[in-house]
Amino acid sequence: MVMPVGFGSHAAAARSRQVRSGIERQITRLAQSARLRCSAGNVAVEFALAVPVLLFLMLGSAEMGRFVLLYQKMDQVATTVSDLISRAETISESQIGDIFTAADQVAEPFDFADLGVVIVSSITNPDGTGPVIAWQRSGGGTYSAASKLGVEGDTPALPADFVVRQGETAIVAEVYYDFTPFLSSLIVKPQVIYRSADHRPRIGTLDTVDAG
Repeated sequence: MVMPVGFGSHAAAARSRQVRSGIERQITRLAQSARLRCSAGNVAVEFALAVPVLLFLMLGSAEMGRFVLLYQKMDQVATTVSDLISRAETISESQIGDIFTAADQVAEPFDFADLGVVIVSSITNPDGTGPVIAWQRSGGGTYSAASKLGVEGDTPALPADFVVRQGETAIVAEVYYDFTPFLSSLIVKPQVIYRSADHRPRIGTLDTVDAG
Protein backbone atom coordinates (compact mmCIF):
# COMPACT_ATOMS: atom_id res chain seq x y z
CA MET A 1 0.00 0.00 0.00
CA VAL A 2 1.33 3.38 -0.95
CA MET A 3 1.22 6.05 1.79
CA PRO A 4 0.18 9.52 0.66
CA VAL A 5 2.99 11.94 0.37
CA GLY A 6 3.47 13.83 3.63
CA PHE A 7 1.22 11.58 5.70
CA GLY A 8 4.09 10.33 7.92
CA SER A 9 5.32 13.82 8.62
CA HIS A 10 1.81 14.99 9.56
CA ALA A 11 1.37 12.09 11.99
CA ALA A 12 4.73 12.79 13.58
CA ALA A 13 3.81 16.43 13.97
CA ALA A 14 0.51 15.49 15.60
CA ARG A 15 2.25 13.18 18.05
CA SER A 16 4.75 15.94 18.84
CA ARG A 17 1.93 18.38 19.55
CA GLN A 18 0.25 15.86 21.81
CA VAL A 19 3.45 15.31 23.74
CA ARG A 20 4.01 19.06 24.11
CA SER A 21 0.43 19.55 25.20
CA GLY A 22 0.76 16.81 27.81
CA ILE A 23 4.00 18.30 29.09
CA GLU A 24 2.41 21.77 29.29
CA ARG A 25 -0.57 20.40 31.23
CA GLN A 26 1.76 18.65 33.63
CA ILE A 27 3.81 21.81 34.12
CA THR A 28 0.61 23.79 34.70
CA ARG A 29 -0.59 21.31 37.33
CA LEU A 30 2.80 21.41 39.05
CA ALA A 31 2.79 25.22 39.03
CA GLN A 32 -0.72 25.33 40.47
CA SER A 33 0.24 22.84 43.15
CA ALA A 34 3.30 24.90 44.03
CA ARG A 35 1.21 28.06 44.25
CA LEU A 36 -1.26 26.33 46.55
CA ARG A 37 1.54 25.10 48.79
CA CYS A 38 3.08 28.57 48.82
CA SER A 39 -0.28 30.17 49.64
CA ALA A 40 -0.89 27.67 52.45
CA GLY A 41 2.58 28.38 53.79
CA ASN A 42 1.94 32.13 53.74
CA VAL A 43 -1.34 31.67 55.58
CA ALA A 44 0.38 29.56 58.22
CA VAL A 45 3.11 32.18 58.71
CA GLU A 46 0.59 35.03 58.88
CA PHE A 47 -1.53 33.09 61.36
CA ALA A 48 1.52 32.36 63.52
CA LEU A 49 2.37 36.06 63.55
CA ALA A 50 -1.20 37.16 64.26
CA VAL A 51 -1.95 34.75 67.12
CA PRO A 52 0.23 36.49 69.76
CA VAL A 53 -1.24 39.88 68.85
CA LEU A 54 -4.80 38.60 68.98
CA LEU A 55 -4.12 36.81 72.25
CA PHE A 56 -2.62 39.97 73.76
CA LEU A 57 -5.61 42.04 72.66
CA MET A 58 -8.03 39.49 74.06
CA LEU A 59 -6.28 39.25 77.43
CA GLY A 60 -5.79 43.02 77.49
CA SER A 61 -9.52 43.54 77.04
CA ALA A 62 -10.18 41.10 79.87
CA GLU A 63 -7.68 42.96 82.09
CA MET A 64 -9.26 46.33 81.37
CA GLY A 65 -12.71 44.91 82.01
CA ARG A 66 -11.53 43.51 85.33
CA PHE A 67 -10.03 46.90 86.30
CA VAL A 68 -13.22 48.80 85.43
CA LEU A 69 -15.30 46.28 87.39
CA LEU A 70 -12.97 46.66 90.38
CA TYR A 71 -13.42 50.44 90.34
CA GLN A 72 -17.19 50.01 90.28
CA LYS A 73 -17.05 47.50 93.12
CA MET A 74 -14.93 49.80 95.30
CA ASP A 75 -17.40 52.64 94.67
CA GLN A 76 -20.19 50.31 95.76
CA VAL A 77 -18.30 49.32 98.91
CA ALA A 78 -17.73 52.96 99.92
CA THR A 79 -21.32 53.94 99.18
CA THR A 80 -22.81 50.89 100.93
CA VAL A 81 -20.80 51.30 104.13
CA SER A 82 -21.43 55.03 104.41
CA ASP A 83 -25.13 54.64 103.64
CA LEU A 84 -25.76 51.76 106.05
CA ILE A 85 -24.11 53.55 108.96
CA SER A 86 -25.86 56.85 108.26
CA ARG A 87 -29.27 55.15 108.36
CA ALA A 88 -28.90 54.22 112.03
CA GLU A 89 -30.07 56.40 114.92
CA THR A 90 -27.21 55.07 117.03
CA ILE A 91 -24.36 52.75 116.11
CA SER A 92 -22.46 50.12 118.09
CA GLU A 93 -19.14 48.38 117.61
CA SER A 94 -20.85 45.11 116.67
CA GLN A 95 -23.07 46.85 114.12
CA ILE A 96 -20.06 48.44 112.49
CA GLY A 97 -18.41 45.00 112.42
CA ASP A 98 -21.46 43.55 110.65
CA ILE A 99 -21.35 46.35 108.08
CA PHE A 100 -17.66 45.67 107.44
CA THR A 101 -18.57 42.02 106.81
CA ALA A 102 -21.18 43.17 104.29
CA ALA A 103 -18.50 45.28 102.58
CA ASP A 104 -16.44 42.16 101.93
CA GLN A 105 -19.47 40.54 100.30
CA VAL A 106 -20.19 43.62 98.15
CA ALA A 107 -16.60 43.51 96.85
CA GLU A 108 -16.91 39.94 95.52
CA PRO A 109 -15.40 38.41 93.40
CA PHE A 110 -12.37 40.47 94.49
CA ASP A 111 -10.29 39.45 97.49
CA PHE A 112 -11.15 42.41 99.67
CA ALA A 113 -10.36 40.59 102.93
CA ASP A 114 -6.66 40.38 102.06
CA LEU A 115 -6.18 43.30 99.67
CA GLY A 116 -8.62 45.97 100.85
CA VAL A 117 -9.81 47.96 103.83
CA VAL A 118 -12.61 50.40 104.70
CA ILE A 119 -12.04 53.38 106.99
CA VAL A 120 -15.16 55.06 108.38
CA SER A 121 -15.02 58.50 109.96
CA SER A 122 -17.73 60.47 111.71
CA ILE A 123 -17.16 64.19 111.13
CA THR A 124 -19.05 66.53 113.41
CA ASN A 125 -19.21 70.24 114.24
CA PRO A 126 -20.87 70.33 117.65
CA ASP A 127 -20.20 73.93 118.66
CA GLY A 128 -19.75 75.68 115.33
CA THR A 129 -15.99 76.15 115.70
CA GLY A 130 -15.23 73.78 112.85
CA PRO A 131 -15.41 70.13 111.89
CA VAL A 132 -13.63 67.42 113.87
CA ILE A 133 -13.29 63.65 113.46
CA ALA A 134 -15.47 62.42 116.33
CA TRP A 135 -14.61 58.74 115.81
CA GLN A 136 -12.98 56.49 113.26
CA ARG A 137 -13.05 52.74 112.62
CA SER A 138 -11.49 50.48 110.00
CA GLY A 139 -12.25 46.94 108.88
CA GLY A 140 -13.51 44.70 106.12
CA GLY A 141 -9.95 43.76 105.16
CA THR A 142 -6.39 43.60 106.41
CA TYR A 143 -4.73 46.04 104.01
CA SER A 144 -2.80 48.71 105.95
CA ALA A 145 -3.77 52.28 105.06
CA ALA A 146 -4.30 55.63 106.75
CA SER A 147 -7.29 57.89 106.28
CA LYS A 148 -6.76 60.88 104.03
CA LEU A 149 -8.98 62.85 106.39
CA GLY A 150 -6.76 62.44 109.42
CA VAL A 151 -7.17 60.52 112.65
CA GLU A 152 -9.78 60.58 115.39
CA GLY A 153 -9.78 63.93 117.21
CA ASP A 154 -8.15 65.81 114.32
CA THR A 155 -9.56 68.56 112.18
CA PRO A 156 -10.34 66.65 108.99
CA ALA A 157 -8.66 67.47 105.67
CA LEU A 158 -11.81 68.19 103.69
CA PRO A 159 -12.32 69.59 100.19
CA ALA A 160 -13.28 73.26 100.09
CA ASP A 161 -16.84 72.45 99.04
CA PHE A 162 -17.36 69.86 101.81
CA VAL A 163 -19.15 71.80 104.54
CA VAL A 164 -20.17 70.46 107.95
CA ARG A 165 -22.24 73.10 109.72
CA GLN A 166 -22.85 73.40 113.43
CA GLY A 167 -24.83 70.44 114.74
CA GLU A 168 -24.30 68.41 111.54
CA THR A 169 -22.55 65.08 111.06
CA ALA A 170 -21.10 63.48 107.97
CA ILE A 171 -20.26 59.79 107.71
CA VAL A 172 -17.36 59.27 105.33
CA ALA A 173 -16.26 55.84 104.11
CA GLU A 174 -12.86 55.52 102.45
CA VAL A 175 -11.93 52.37 100.57
CA TYR A 176 -8.44 51.18 99.67
CA TYR A 177 -7.63 48.22 97.45
CA ASP A 178 -4.17 46.98 96.46
CA PHE A 179 -4.59 46.16 92.77
CA THR A 180 -2.16 43.91 90.87
CA PRO A 181 -2.84 43.04 87.21
CA PHE A 182 -2.98 39.32 86.46
CA LEU A 183 -1.49 39.75 82.97
CA SER A 184 0.99 42.59 82.59
CA SER A 185 1.66 46.06 83.92
CA LEU A 186 1.87 47.21 80.28
CA ILE A 187 -1.93 47.27 80.19
CA VAL A 188 -2.83 48.43 83.70
CA LYS A 189 -0.16 49.37 86.22
CA PRO A 190 -0.21 48.00 89.79
CA GLN A 191 -1.76 50.63 92.02
CA VAL A 192 -3.71 51.27 95.19
CA ILE A 193 -7.27 52.18 94.31
CA TYR A 194 -8.90 54.78 96.55
CA ARG A 195 -12.59 55.55 96.55
CA SER A 196 -14.76 57.42 99.05
CA ALA A 197 -18.40 58.22 99.72
CA ASP A 198 -20.26 60.27 102.32
CA HIS A 199 -23.78 60.46 103.68
CA ARG A 200 -25.49 62.59 106.30
CA PRO A 201 -27.27 60.72 109.12
CA ARG A 202 -31.03 60.47 108.62
CA ILE A 203 -32.05 60.33 112.27
CA GLY A 204 -29.35 60.59 114.94
CA THR A 205 -26.12 62.52 115.16
CA LEU A 206 -23.89 59.41 115.19
CA ASP A 207 -21.15 61.34 116.93
CA THR A 208 -20.34 58.42 119.25
CA VAL A 209 -20.04 54.64 118.98
CA ASP A 210 -21.80 52.53 121.58
CA ALA A 211 -20.02 49.57 123.18
CA GLY A 212 -21.21 46.08 122.35
